Amino acid sequence: MTEHDEPTSTNPSEIEALIARLKHGSLNNHDTLLVERLLRLLLTLIRVVEQKNISISRLKRLLFGPGSDKRTVVVATAPSNASGNDAPSATDESSEPTARAESQVAEQTPRRGHGRQSAVAYPGARRVACIDPELMPGDCCPSHPCCGHLYDTKAPAVFIRLEGRPVIAATRYEQQVLRCSACAERFTAPLPEGVPAEKYDPTADVSIALYKYGAGMPFYRQARLQAMVGVPLPESVQYERCARVAECARPVYEELDQFSLDCMEGHRALPRGQRCRGVGPSGGVVV
Repeated sequence: MTEHDEPTSTNPSEIEALIARLKHGSLNNHDTLLVERLLRLLLTLIRVVEQKNISISRLKRLLFGPGSDKRTVVVATAPSNASGNDAPSATDESSEPTARAESQVAEQTPRRGHGRQSAVAYPGARRVACIDPELMPGDCCPSHPCCGHLYDTKAPAVFIRLEGRPVIAATRYEQQVLRCSACAERFTAPLPEGVPAEKYDPTADVSIALYKYGAGMPFYRQARLQAMVGVPLPESVQYERCARVAECARPVYEELDQFSLDCMEGHRALPRGQRCRGVGPSGGVVV
């Protein structure tokens, strides 16, 4: 799309003013540019509707222009009276709604982030390009009723997988995304064979647990070390992964615990002379 093909949005008030000038026959030089802008906008809308693959956000930008920033609540202060005795009371009354409005704005402000690390936060990750073995750009759309063709979106689906090594290492899998020009359906290339779609490899979970409870390295030190190698691993995530390892080992622990209880009960049930007290120097059992 060239520079002239990308029109700028027009204010509705400008269009209404143009219609009024057309009715009165009082057009000026500026109206020529405005009419040209409207006609180019119409041609662009016709073209993108025929393509059938325009996004709703782009169509809104073409029709209404880029969105403006959210306005903050502005509270006007009450004017002070002429007399000096009433001035302090007016100030107190105006400060109350101002503080109330500020608290409402603070409550309405959405919390930033979702607690997960984005793909760009892993600069030390090894990159692996995933190409679809069955589909290629230019192929016919595999959806049955569609007769369109696929094209490369140049925006791969990024999948991060962490594995346990001397430090926790990350691999960035960039899965090729093909999109149909007719039905706009997306087709993502699969991960390499043997790579499950799970972010944390079991070796990563075991390594975190060994660093913490085997080597005595606190979570915050592990987080600092991981940040140095470009693979962030927050303390809260480390705790969650260690809890996952503990849940996997819980059945073994419970079975050993029950086995020890059974042995103690059987040992107490034996007569005192037949109870095992230990192993002698020659390897025999001492009773």
